Amino acid sequence: DPEAETALFWHIPKSGGTTAKRLYQCMGQTLAHRVGADPKFGHDKESDIEPHGHKDWKVVNVDTTIKAGIIRAKKLGLVQSHTTDLIFTMEPNFAGQQLYDEENKGRFLALFRHPVDRALSMFFYLQTATWERTYRPEWANMTVMEWAELPNAEEDYMVHKLVGKPFGEKVDEMDLIIAKELVRQRFIVGLMVEMNESIRRFNIVLGVDEESERSGQCMEEFGLVSTKEEIPAETEEGDGKRALKEQRAHATDKKNSNKHPKFEKGSPEFDSIASRNSLDVHLYEYIETLFDAQKEILDSYLEEEGEPEAQHDDPQADESAKLALLPPGAAVKAITNPREIRNSLADVNAPFGDRKSETPFFWHVPKSGGTTLQRLYWCMGSTIANEVGANPKFGVENGELSPFKAFNPWKDNPGKVVNVDICTHEGILQAKNRGFLTNPGQPHVDFVSTSEFQFASMMLFSPDRKARMFALFRHPIDRAVSKFFYLQKATWEPTYNERWAQMSLEEWASRDRGDNNWMVRNLIGKGMRDALNTEDLDLAKEIVRTKFVVGIMDRFEESVHRFNILLGVDESDPKNQQCIEEFSSNGGDAHSHRNKEQIIKKNVFNSYSHPEAERGSTAWVSLSKIHMYDNMLYRYIVQLFNEQRAMFISTPKVV
Repeated sequence: DPEAETALFWHIPKSGGTTAKRLYQCMGQTLAHRVGADPKFGHDKESDIEPHGHKDWKVVNVDTTIKAGIIRAKKLGLVQSHTTDLIFTMEPNFAGQQLYDEENKGRFLALFRHPVDRALSMFFYLQTATWERTYRPEWANMTVMEWAELPNAEEDYMVHKLVGKPFGEKVDEMDLIIAKELVRQRFIVGLMVEMNESIRRFNIVLGVDEESERSGQCMEEFGLVSTKEEIPAETEEGDGKRALKEQRAHATDKKNSNKHPKFEKGSPEFDSIASRNSLDVHLYEYIETLFDAQKEILDSYLEEEGEPEAQHDDPQADESAKLALLPPGAAVKAITNPREIRNSLADVNAPFGDRKSETPFFWHVPKSGGTTLQRLYWCMGSTIANEVGANPKFGVENGELSPFKAFNPWKDNPGKVVNVDICTHEGILQAKNRGFLTNPGQPHVDFVSTSEFQFASMMLFSPDRKARMFALFRHPIDRAVSKFFYLQKATWEPTYNERWAQMSLEEWASRDRGDNNWMVRNLIGKGMRDALNTEDLDLAKEIVRTKFVVGIMDRFEESVHRFNILLGVDESDPKNQQCIEEFSSNGGDAHSHRNKEQIIKKNVFNSYSHPEAERGSTAWVSLSKIHMYDNMLYRYIVQLFNEQRAMFISTPKVV
């Protein structure tokens, strides 16, 4: 809803941003950028946000391209004023943190260009652009190779800007992963070599009516009228195709283009610049895949309400669509290497208890007893870091600059939480940026708990500060059936699915609902649209075998005993014994047919009565096929559970 959001455009130099700014200015959009605070207009000292301008364009009186201007815009309440259609900035990390809040969110847009082409354009432009503050006359007689050998403070420009690191500070592979994730989560991406399509998508998000006379005239003036022109099929991928794409892109940038020589991949000039911007090159290649992936979801915005194509069976996809800071593209998995992740996880056979070098990490597999398990440990007075500590209803600050705090959010419960949210990618990134688990003087944490195995492992842990993994597992079909009946009625859940409410189990189980083989995919980092094979299954098995203390929901009490040993819980303590007995009798929904509590309102166990799929029934057979790899993984986990008994059988209870 453009009326409820304020879009922010990250203006990457020499990437088509000036064209976008002039286009939307032409269309009559109210913009925030450098011009609005120019003293010559006389509005730069006013104490309120004041739109002003010409009959054909309008700006607000703040300069959002620089940090000082962003701080002023924040003080004046730029986003909260809802006076601006589009904010332009060159500081995406800083602007995102300073200008927006929970009640006033925004969509992030950006045009991206290949880093080598962008750098070359900047080099040739600043040779002659005497009107620019950054004009470099000393470059005028240099060759590209001579210039490429000079120290360059702005190498890997995009990664630096996204993660908020100053240019004097080196960026690395971890920063690249964070940059990819920020773009995936927050940005509707455009490509300069696909300017027509990129602007079309931005118009959808901004609510621009391309059919209006004014918009049509502006689109035509900037060369953006759709001509259905395609690159001829006979044009080979490579020099010709890339040159044609560049030509088409620059044709849209008539007012801010500088013609200059082109250098193709493989040339000394291209490769020299690419090697000095290797992280940006990798990021750009990822953005290209994201651009392709976002098309279908953005096009769905245009479909009329109620059309089948506009509906999603995956409740998580529904939730992503509701979040302003998770635009289309949120369904695209972050790119990580599960073999690298394992370096940040403690070996299962390594001795327990070295809390200086490791932190227990409970992988919360949904509808597998995880909620019950956490409430058990809160009952015993444990401090758990999950999402609860960031809940606004408890009134504890958890912003970027907030100190870490362990606190008790409930009466008559000794359990504590930490003011972080490590159950979402955004929350994990914020926790990492605050130094969670690494900064000295932090409150004690008994364990962290999240379903985000891959991302939390990569962001919060390292070979020097490892995660000690443990998890409760449940038969995938039982888990799927429990989820179905729960999300039919659990209106308090963000993933509640109204469309499932009238379905029978057989109807729902007849096809994949966007959650197939959840465990294997999350262990190895594959997205829901990626094909799985036996190699993926073998890798998932290997990760569980070497890194996890496994528990089984049907063997809840024995699983808890093993976890207690891992966590150093004193089982001889009367209070702990009482908690174990109380929560083990429930079993975390392991025997749902025995539960008497209906799914009417949320209960403390998150466990409810519902029918089960009978083995051999139509629903069971269908779900077995849909979750084939998870079924095979679960059978292996049951075997592993029996094998791991030897690790604990001779271990006395902790006193």
